[in-house]
Amino acid sequence: MTRLLEVLGNPEKSFSVLHIAGTNGKGSTAVMMASVLEAAGYSVGLYTSPHLEVKNERIQIWNGEHSMITDEKYDELAAVVDEAAAKISGENNPETGEPLGKLHFFEKITAIAYLYYAEQNPDYVVLECGLGGRLDSTNTIEKPLVSVLTQIGLDHTAELGRTIFKILREKGGIIKPGVPVVCQCGNMMNSQVIHRIAKENGCDCVDACDRKDEFRKYELGMKGDYQLDNAATAVIAIRKAGIEVPESAIEEGLRKAVIPGRFEIMSEEPYWILDGAHNPDAIQGAINTFEMFKRQKKIKKSLIIFGCMQDKNYLSMIQLMNQYTRGCEFVVTAFDDERCADPMVLGECFVNNGRNCTVCESVEEAYEQAQSQKYEAVLIIGSIYLAGAMRNIIKRRV
Repeated sequence: MTRLLEVLGNPEKSFSVLHIAGTNGKGSTAVMMASVLEAAGYSVGLYTSPHLEVKNERIQIWNGEHSMITDEKYDELAAVVDEAAAKISGENNPETGEPLGKLHFFEKITAIAYLYYAEQNPDYVVLECGLGGRLDSTNTIEKPLVSVLTQIGLDHTAELGRTIFKILREKGGIIKPGVPVVCQCGNMMNSQVIHRIAKENGCDCVDACDRKDEFRKYELGMKGDYQLDNAATAVIAIRKAGIEVPESAIEEGLRKAVIPGRFEIMSEEPYWILDGAHNPDAIQGAINTFEMFKRQKKIKKSLIIFGCMQDKNYLSMIQLMNQYTRGCEFVVTAFDDERCADPMVLGECFVNNGRNCTVCESVEEAYEQAQSQKYEAVLIIGSIYLAGAMRNIIKRRV
């Protein structure tokens, strides 16, 4: 990636970056940061992943209007990246001596984003890591204004390590010498590891969880108690980056900040709610929010439609849903991705945990099943890809 950017003229050096990594909450925090900055009058590049419906969502400019990169511009810059990749295809990695290999999708789209932001020249770019940190394509930013670490837990263990300590080290790899760090430690171990990495790099480190009570006065556009941590992280990070934002911008930005697929209420009567939670920690937060929502709306008949990737800890997620939901029925479904978990396997897990469920072979079938039973609220959960597929159906049907 570093060599590719050299051939492209190092576009990543032409804009100011707020860099963010984490297991859960990084997308919501990134959107809150962009929203507050926009409310303060700045133009903002917003780079997030994965996308919900189209890849263009990943590369946006916020400047009073929220615009995604167009298909035409994406294709134009993709051709530039492909040409640069072809020039170095025969070279070897200077560190390992091995061939550089084929350009991966995330490397390519990150390079496209860099070229786009260099061209558009926003005041700031909020840059979200992919699944990692230390080896992430976005970690080619040499000196961001701030390094942000949201809640970190066990996910993507095959790539990042099978212990929380290893994952913390990988995510903490975005910390750069002398660059302020804002984190959501949450517990003593996470705090010790992140503060140690920060100290090793001579960085000031602030745990936003210690200061979240300061942010209870704000109205948040995103639902869920856990969003308070994300709001605190977003605002503290902007301040640590040395960016001036008035109180009015904080209020407006946090109120307007919403992100599709994060407890997104698509319709009422019945309520169709999408949430991309895809690991046990995120499932716990989403389920708590759903149960609170049901109490507030006095909902008695509800349904959860669940589907996930086969490499996820679906047994723990199912156990959490079984333990913390009340008066709720379940549907498990496949969706259009080769990594999707077999819904029959998911169904057996529910049965083994004492819950009956209906097994569907497609998202369309799961939608029809939900519609046929007159539920008051339906929550779709388990994967951002499932949420995106259902979102398309709901937009067409409701």
